[in-house]
Amino acid sequence: MELRLPETRTSGFQWSLRLPEGVRLVVDEYVRGGVGHPARGSQGEGPPGQGGVRRLAFDVVDAGRHLIEAELARPWEDRPRRSVTFVVTATTPNE
Repeated sequence: MELRLPETRTSGFQWSLRLPEGVRLVVDEYVRGGVGHPARGSQGEGPPGQGGVRRLAFDVVDAGRHLIEAELARPWEDRPRRSVTFVVTATTPNE
């Protein structure tokens, strides 16, 4: 499973994750521009500061309902700017 979350590195905001035990993070990369597939490299990079996406890929290792929580925040601030929760339901684990 893969998530792509918008992120502009120059703003100081970064995504942080809380993962349940049944989900394992296997890829965590920043793709400038956020267009195209990472295997072909980033396309449409544009000017500096334009931003991109945080590409996150997961393996679901346990069957069941799993919540992936993500927060977009600056490390020096008290509260996140944005919080999102993703619900993943797996009937068979991916091993």
